[in-house]
Amino acid sequence: MASIGIRELQKISAETIGALEGPTTITSGARTVGLLIPLKTADPNRLAAVLRRAEQFARGHDPVEDDAALAPYGPVDSIDWSIETVRALTAKP
Repeated sequence: MASIGIRELQKISAETIGALEGPTTITSGARTVGLLIPLKTADPNRLAAVLRRAEQFARGHDPVEDDAALAPYGPVDSIDWSIETVRALTAKP
């Protein structure tokens, strides 16, 4: 679906929005007035695989050395992507 009219938007369900393949423009007449971006839930298995890869890449790296190597590209925001840290951040209260 290339675009959705503003009046059609009122009539579509959450399931229909979730099934959109990607960002869809919202139009009023010939004018684009918005952008509808369906939010997809992350696949937990795929996310776990990405976290495992990130942890493998992080092993043996010196964060200070990494920051120094990236410094020419601008400020560096060092983040601990270890599985333990991510689990602590995403744990339900």
